[in-house]
Amino acid sequence: MQKIPENIITVVKAFLPLFTIIILFVIVGNFGFGQIGQIRDKVISAESDQKTLTQKMEVLRNVSAQGAQISNFAVAALPDSNSSLAVMSQLRTLAQNQNLFIANIKSSDPTTDPTGLSSVGISFNLSGGSRAQLESFANSLGSIAPITLVVKIKLSEDSPGSALANVSVKSFWAAFPTKIPALTEAISDLTPDEQQLLQKISALTQPVFVQLPPAGGGGRSDPFSL
Repeated sequence: MQKIPENIITVVKAFLPLFTIIILFVIVGNFGFGQIGQIRDKVISAESDQKTLTQKMEVLRNVSAQGAQISNFAVAALPDSNSSLAVMSQLRTLAQNQNLFIANIKSSDPTTDPTGLSSVGISFNLSGGSRAQLESFANSLGSIAPITLVVKIKLSEDSPGSALANVSVKSFWAAFPTKIPALTEAISDLTPDEQQLLQKISALTQPVFVQLPPAGGGGRSDPFSL
């Protein structure tokens, strides 16, 4: 076996640290460039999230002043549970305000369609006014909350100024959303059509519920005494 000359060995020993540095530079450089790329991606993502949050803050700032009131109007127009009791209350109030008599109020079994929208039918008899008054009552049902549609109305008038009506209406409700958009998910401001819809909803007559106060004193201290 031929012996390697001493001068070649000396040259190799001299360049060995340089080769080692070059190899380490390549390895560390590749790792460093990869880290720089990841950091750059994170910076771009953070800037995008910041823009999204700024946009959401602007939208929320615009509606914050009326947000709670708008929410109440929307919930009254389309509640999350059976709306029959609220509608019955509205019907009685509306009839009383128009000096009409309402009787035989009945509700049907609720139904739910594949989209999750539920509805209930309500029927009742109306009397105490002229045909025009009863028609006016039926037309005013579209202005109450919860949203109520007239399905059928049958009018009869035995004598001028004394009419009877059998009315069937339908009211709706739907479950509230269970998920909210992610913090970094963009939201859009209300469109003109949505703003117009909210104006119509806010104009609906809201239901009024009376809470009876608890009974006062006067009860027997001993319930077993007469």
